[in-house]
Amino acid sequence: MAMIEGGSSEMIFVYNSKRDLDKQALAYISVFSDKIVKLDVQSSALEYSFLADLSGRLGVGYQDLVDHDCEQLKSQEYYLHLSTPKQYIDLIVKHPDYLKTPVLIYGDKAHFISKETDLLQLSFL
Repeated sequence: MAMIEGGSSEMIFVYNSKRDLDKQALAYISVFSDKIVKLDVQSSALEYSFLADLSGRLGVGYQDLVDHDCEQLKSQEYYLHLSTPKQYIDLIVKHPDYLKTPVLIYGDKAHFISKETDLLQLSFL
């Protein structure tokens, strides 16, 4: 997926269909809106421009896009040596499972969702 596009009223929900929290949050948000574009990292290629745009909308650095709690990632030797923004982006492009999800994108903002009820706190729903 290239740059994040969509109108100001369109929501994009970025999730990983292998994760239970992501699936629960997707079901939860689907109740509130039918204008949701669903982006499953398991079936969508993530591009550098998308990740750069996502980082900007979240207001975080590239290293914060990585799910540092992922046991699979922590077991990789190269994880200990990541230091540059390019290394973090390359990691996510090559291994989309390492992207911290779920994320809800709405307009020019984005929010990490840590539990499905976090969605209630977002004023635009």
